[in-house]
Amino acid sequence: MVSCAFSPQFRAFCLPQHQDGATSCEDQYIDIPKDTSFLSTPLVIPFHLIEEKMNEAVEADIVDDDDFDNANKEGKKDNLKLKITRLGKIKVAFNNQVARYQLPLHVLVERQIIDKNALPFTNALSLKTEFSLLITFETTLDIGEDWKLQPQTKFVSFEWLSDVKTLGGLINLKKMVDRRLLKEMPQVQDKMDGKIRSIVHLYRGMSRVWQNIQKPIVINRKERLVWLKIHPIQFEMGTITTEGANLMVQGRISATTETLVSANPDYTIDSILPPLVKRSELPNEAYVYMLSEISYGEISTVIQQKLANKEYKFGNHSIKVKTAEIWGCGKDLVLHMKVRGDTKGDIYFRGEPRYEPDSQKMVIKNFDFEVVTGEALLAGADWLLHSNFKEQIEKELSMPLSELIGKIPDDIMRGIERGRAGKKIDLTIEDWDFKPQKIWVRPDDIAILIIVKAQVLLEMEKLGR
Repeated sequence: MVSCAFSPQFRAFCLPQHQDGATSCEDQYIDIPKDTSFLSTPLVIPFHLIEEKMNEAVEADIVDDDDFDNANKEGKKDNLKLKITRLGKIKVAFNNQVARYQLPLHVLVERQIIDKNALPFTNALSLKTEFSLLITFETTLDIGEDWKLQPQTKFVSFEWLSDVKTLGGLINLKKMVDRRLLKEMPQVQDKMDGKIRSIVHLYRGMSRVWQNIQKPIVINRKERLVWLKIHPIQFEMGTITTEGANLMVQGRISATTETLVSANPDYTIDSILPPLVKRSELPNEAYVYMLSEISYGEISTVIQQKLANKEYKFGNHSIKVKTAEIWGCGKDLVLHMKVRGDTKGDIYFRGEPRYEPDSQKMVIKNFDFEVVTGEALLAGADWLLHSNFKEQIEKELSMPLSELIGKIPDDIMRGIERGRAGKKIDLTIEDWDFKPQKIWVRPDDIAILIIVKAQVLLEMEKLGR
């Protein structure tokens, strides 16, 4: 049934009898636009994590040549045995994406003076010496479109930590060792690059991230389960810089979002990690374009808590609210209150919800109300027309909506924290700025388009395979 009130004092409109399940409201066609969201953030990698991987990558034995017959540049036997062993830990310092580090080395050299076949009656004669030195390398770190690490290591310099002499200091082997070490450097550099690539598999880790961020995140557990589903589009990488004792890698994920309403929502996951897109520079800001849904049951609960047993006085008259609930009707919201006091019966408010960017508040446009009593329609309630009752209720109605929307970012962040891949990344969110853009009234809920901006920081807690 539908009750239609007509009065010269009050604006006439039809009141849907919500309790009977009937409705006079026509569902409006809603075309909600979709847009792309961006999560731009520097990935913070502490130097000590990279040092750990460097020490793991570079084996204890750098060079182990135990054969006098290896050829030199001229194709002749070099008559030299060389064993180079790492002495201690590698220390890494960064200048943007270039890592400079030093390897403390112990070197054992054996130089053959007389070949064992030189004379039939002699054994081979050789001279041995050992010493230590510090070799400095630089590795430029980059990532390819195939997500493979692309280290490029080059030799920088030697620093001798002890003399390179034998026979009591009569023979100086420094030049000879210099030449041999320089000859070994290309092989050492390639070996180090290969080890770094083999010990850090970015594709595996990013594939897990790609799949995990597609799993729905719970953003409402109260009246019904509402989930945020992220549909990632691509990963982008910008500059690599340093700040303090950290490597800062600019990154951005672009995605679209949707909300799902179900205890166990159906969803699919795209398991194929797309190629990495390289950019010269990226902003360090999260920009999320999302649709949030607030059920009328949830809104009614808040309004009931706010209005139940509240008394309104107007001169010699007063009314007290017994119950309050809200539902949608076309493009409007309808607030139904049962009241008692000088007027007993039902009061219906109706208006269109809007968001005002200037005041950053939810307001109700074209707001008006009807009074339905057991007496003649307005016989005992005409005094309400001349009061500020409508303005008071309009204010009360706007406040709960703002409070409900204000909880959304915190709900999202709790979901992201619970759902992030493993325990390898620490997520920090700063400077939340969320602004509703538009509101749509639907049969079961109101849908709110929200733009969320924030400063986001991802810090690696572990570098794994």
